[in-house]
Amino acid sequence: MLNPRKLAAIDLAFLGPKIIISEFAFAVLFSPALGIFVLLRGHGTPAQIALGCYFISLGINYVPMLVYAVAINKTKNARTVLGNELDDKRAAMTRYRRQSIWLLVPLIVPIVALTQARKSVKAVDC
Repeated sequence: MLNPRKLAAIDLAFLGPKIIISEFAFAVLFSPALGIFVLLRGHGTPAQIALGCYFISLGINYVPMLVYAVAINKTKNARTVLGNELDDKRAAMTRYRRQSIWLLVPLIVPIVALTQARKSVKAVDC
């Protein structure tokens, strides 16, 4: 299952915060801007509407990723978030690279992030 927090952490651990936070911020800003441009410049065809909405939802997908990346970078605990998963770096990268394809599915990352946050709050309450 997709774990956006760990996906952000592994990106930070291997590629560094400058690259990852820049990438996520760019995606949050540029994707919706492109989607709005497509919607405004399009002629209202179903394909153009779908493409514009897809780009907007793609930007929304990166909002939780950006939040996680900033929070993890602020506490400097990317390796702590990943725990012993980094013992086998190749396997960890393979696992999380497969998960990164979920970033292309509209609105899945915010839904998963909210679900995981709700579960962690319930676990703390118990």
